[in-house]
Amino acid sequence: SALARRWAAGAVAGAVEAVITMPFELTKTQQQLGSKIHSSSLPKSPAAVPRADIGVIGTMRYVVYQNGIAGLFYGLPIQLIQTAGKVGIRFSAFEQYKVAICADPGRATRNEEFVAGCAAGATEAALWITPCERLKVLRQAQIGVNNPLHTSWSKSLALIMEEQGISGLYRGLAATTLRNGLSIGMRFALYSQIKEMLESSDEGGRKASKGWESLLAGAAVGAFTTVLNNPIDVVKSRMQADSQGGGKSSPKFQSTWHCVKAIRERDGLSGLLFRGLSARLVKISAGQAIIFFIYEHAKALTDQFLT
Repeated sequence: SALARRWAAGAVAGAVEAVITMPFELTKTQQQLGSKIHSSSLPKSPAAVPRADIGVIGTMRYVVYQNGIAGLFYGLPIQLIQTAGKVGIRFSAFEQYKVAICADPGRATRNEEFVAGCAAGATEAALWITPCERLKVLRQAQIGVNNPLHTSWSKSLALIMEEQGISGLYRGLAATTLRNGLSIGMRFALYSQIKEMLESSDEGGRKASKGWESLLAGAAVGAFTTVLNNPIDVVKSRMQADSQGGGKSSPKFQSTWHCVKAIRERDGLSGLLFRGLSARLVKISAGQAIIFFIYEHAKALTDQFLT
């Protein structure tokens, strides 16, 4: 069916993107968590400094120093599971919502694409992304930790379910849903417009694609939405690294708003707005370019061979 073909194309695109961009994903999470690095933990570090203050390369050096190259890929298994599922849900739900709300799904307006994208983003967040993100962030928070509690997503899942139940997996749901809903809505609405602007017209006035337009359009919308929603992503990361279980920590944040205020008080406005932004810009801009480019080509192949 068309739905299965879209899901397969999205899953392939998401898996490729996850592997390529994982070091930047881990780096931005490390920076967003905000703890300090001491001179004994990082060669040539003059004093204890916040991870975000040593930059993307400095944070990667710290991770490799603490946990080796493998540390840059902490959380990759659950990220692969997440992205393979979420991109399939995203593109499939987007097409379904367009059918439901658009007068002509084949010629959706920008506003209709925005609404359908917001709904698709919120759907993927509620159904799939939030629990996967919770397990991923718990794993990524173990960088530089002696006797880490969360050594695999399956062990984390068992521990959280035993001690906190299903609600423990959905910690950070509000921030994740808001981030994804608005981001995906803007990406779908802007992607088509940017790609159309990049395509040149042939002699008959028809648009002629050169193949690279999807890369540039995906990168552009990824960068734009990353800057806008970075504060929400900082809150999400802090919420999902909180309350790790195992008797090691009690919840610091009682609500999303409580987390926002705590970050503002501790790290200032810049800590809320910009923490982890550089690594996230690279990760999402490259990731969206990869996803849109591979999705379009994978969808064309599945349409060709599975119809």
